[in-house]
Amino acid sequence: MSQKFKVKKLRDQKSEDLLKDLEKLKGELIQLRTVKVSAGNAQKLGRIGLVRKRIAKFLTVINEQRRNSVKTAAKSSTKLPVDLRGKKTRAIRQRLTRSERAQKTQRQWKRLNNFPLRKFALKE
Repeated sequence: MSQKFKVKKLRDQKSEDLLKDLEKLKGELIQLRTVKVSAGNAQKLGRIGLVRKRIAKFLTVINEQRRNSVKTAAKSSTKLPVDLRGKKTRAIRQRLTRSERAQKTQRQWKRLNNFPLRKFALKE
């Protein structure tokens, strides 16, 4: 398993297979950590990082597959699920929309209609 691990192969697998392999990797990581505690050899200790990276790759691919399935399911609906929307900032997400900003109260409408801006003719 010293050869480089390709994520491209993972994307072709089904999610059930990915989850099984992920459990195997997690078990291997637990074994490596117990070896580390019991003062094992250096080769196995160096492998902990590789296994953690491999687990991260598996989780990334699983997440991608889940997000893609949700995207296809949400295409027919008008609103996207919260986790698929743009993150932006909290202030941007919570500010008023254009139509909400343009709305005026009844009192504001009366003021605008009854007291329009005055136009003055200036003498030169």
